[in-house]
Amino acid sequence: MIKKFLPKSLLGRIILIVLFPIIMFQLIILFYYYNSLWERTLNRLSRSVAMEIDMIHSSVSRDIYYNGWGDSNYIEDEDKLFLESKMLANHFLMEFNISGTLQDQIEDREKNEGLVIQSFKNELSTRIEELFYVQEKEQGKVNVLIELTPDVFGSKYLEIQFPKDRITTSRNHVLLGWLLISSSILIIISFLFLRNQIRPIRKLAKAAEKFGKGQDIGDFKTSGASEVRLASAEFLKMKNRITRQIEQRSLMLAGVSHDLKTPLTRMRLQSETIQDDKIKKSLNDEIKHMNEMLTEYLDFSANQDVSSKNIVNPIEALIKIKNDLHFKENNIDLEIINDEDSWVNESIFVRCITNILNNAIANATKIKIKAETTSKFIKINIHDNGLGISDEEKKNVFKPFYRIDKSRNQNISNSGLGLAITKSLLNSINGKITLKDSYLGGLEVVIEIQN
Repeated sequence: MIKKFLPKSLLGRIILIVLFPIIMFQLIILFYYYNSLWERTLNRLSRSVAMEIDMIHSSVSRDIYYNGWGDSNYIEDEDKLFLESKMLANHFLMEFNISGTLQDQIEDREKNEGLVIQSFKNELSTRIEELFYVQEKEQGKVNVLIELTPDVFGSKYLEIQFPKDRITTSRNHVLLGWLLISSSILIIISFLFLRNQIRPIRKLAKAAEKFGKGQDIGDFKTSGASEVRLASAEFLKMKNRITRQIEQRSLMLAGVSHDLKTPLTRMRLQSETIQDDKIKKSLNDEIKHMNEMLTEYLDFSANQDVSSKNIVNPIEALIKIKNDLHFKENNIDLEIINDEDSWVNESIFVRCITNILNNAIANATKIKIKAETTSKFIKINIHDNGLGISDEEKKNVFKPFYRIDKSRNQNISNSGLGLAITKSLLNSINGKITLKDSYLGGLEVVIEIQN
């Protein structure tokens, strides 16, 4: 199940290998900071403020107790009454007053409280025995209401206000920002570096693909890490060896063609001297058959025109083939299902379609071609009303030199290489060929080429 969510490309997997430790490292830092260092910092800050509030609370209680609660001059002489307490509160950057009501404190205390307020309340509870309420106000202020002793002061509360930054650190967002920025910078640098390391591998893969299709790989140079350079150098050596072998084979086949066709030509000339027309015709047919077979053998071995760089639109090529003199007189119907811009190797495509149509003409009276081209694929379906091919033989017909004795009539020149050559040529341009039963009653040949 995990493999479905993992990246498929080498670059994605390497980035994941680099990214995963970075993320885990950052998470460990955050976990340690918030669950250890930050909590200890909050506890110490809260403890310090709780001690200060305890001192102010004790000072206010003492001032009220010794100066007499309920004196008629109490309100008017409040500044004198709490002179020492106010000086102490100012020293701690706090303000206080005596409140007779809770206002909205009871509702607010039921709201969700953050870690900062909870930590402060825990520390304050260890210092203050009386009932108290803590309320977080706007503009970064915190209010603390402490109930004064009811039997002495009545229903009165000491309200102390102080800045919230006294009990929390103001650099949390800076730490988080630096963690995110540093991680992003590391990830970007890793991505750029790894992409440059992957690029030579992609170039090598594209060069191997082009060479496998018989195309020119251009000025391919080794680059990248030492291992990639080694693989590229070995690829170039392999390419040069294969190229030399192909050249040697081509030269050998050219020599064989010349050596074999020369005696056949002499035999053809000598046959003209034969007086018996029946023997003369039989011999000429055999010579013609041998020439055709030799041509097909050489084509199959040499796989000619594979390296051709000429490209053509498949639909235009099909129209041109249909209107060719060789096929014009035959009953061939062309249906274009979809026609988008698409290109294919001209010589290979024309040769494959021609081979299939020649087989169809020899065994059927009606042929229908359905063509569909898009920017991603080319699909050609060729139907005929011939005898067709049995399911058992559909795989065998692609074997070199294999002939069907029952499914289709064999003409004399058939060497069993037509479909084998077609399949080999299609493989060189990322294509494939399959055989099916046609709705016309004969054979359906399906050609699919991926762009």
